[in-house]
Amino acid sequence: MKTPYEILEVSEDADDTAIKKAYLAMVRHYPPERFPDDFQRIYQAYELLKTAEDRLSYRLFHCSLPERADIATLLLSQDGVKNPPTKEEFQNKLARDIQNFCAGLVI
Repeated sequence: MKTPYEILEVSEDADDTAIKKAYLAMVRHYPPERFPDDFQRIYQAYELLKTAEDRLSYRLFHCSLPERADIATLLLSQDGVKNPPTKEEFQNKLARDIQNFCAGLVI
């Protein structure tokens, strides 16, 4: 699976301007009317890397994580849940875990 940096064809130290420029070039090359799946991948990659804060968040929470289904299984197995979660259940559990993690950080 490609990283957002690979999808947009930018280096990991690219700034906001370089990422936006790469995004616009990719959108011109893969317009949503003709390439809806490619466009969606490009748009999602851009949303993850759009600002410095977004890039930091991506590095902290997305780089080394397994696929979403694996994350949900890991998180919910700690709670003793056997059935696969719905999207909303997964998002709620993940949000609680992130809040708990952030609450423990010393700033």
